[in-house]
Amino acid sequence: MSEWARSTYGDPCRQCGFRWTITREEAVATVEATPAQLTTLLGGADGSERHPDLTWSVAGYVCHVGDNLRIWAERLAALASGDGRNVARYDQDLLARARHYDEIALAGALWSLGRAAGDWADAVALADRAGGTLVHPDRGEQSVLDVVRSNAHDAWHHRWDIARTIEVSARS
Repeated sequence: MSEWARSTYGDPCRQCGFRWTITREEAVATVEATPAQLTTLLGGADGSERHPDLTWSVAGYVCHVGDNLRIWAERLAALASGDGRNVARYDQDLLARARHYDEIALAGALWSLGRAAGDWADAVALADRAGGTLVHPDRGEQSVLDVVRSNAHDAWHHRWDIARTIEVSARS
């Protein structure tokens, strides 16, 4: 297992409690459950809710999770095809600005997240069958399991961010 995630976030994650020792199946289940969990959690929200310590609105975080899954799905599919071992960087903040996260309707963001999670799961299955590793410019060499756990952490962590944002908003 790559040490990048553990050294960056701690094990468990110092903020959200995510455990890096989860199995591949648990990590995939975490990602696949995220769209339904966020739909339930955000049932009474309009998407504009914000936490004072966080960058984006809850709709913005839903967009980010979907975009992150979609980008990693592309990378995993490229690995599976034998066409792409090297990972290109992306800047999440530039992407958020380009897409105007805070102007995207929550219902549309949740719909997109559901599609991204499904495509991601398909790409994970392809990459598992093909094998191999990706090379990230900052994280180094990563196995498919490393990527799956990292993506599960992103989904788990931002679900935690969204839950605490809703909690703060309910008290206001």
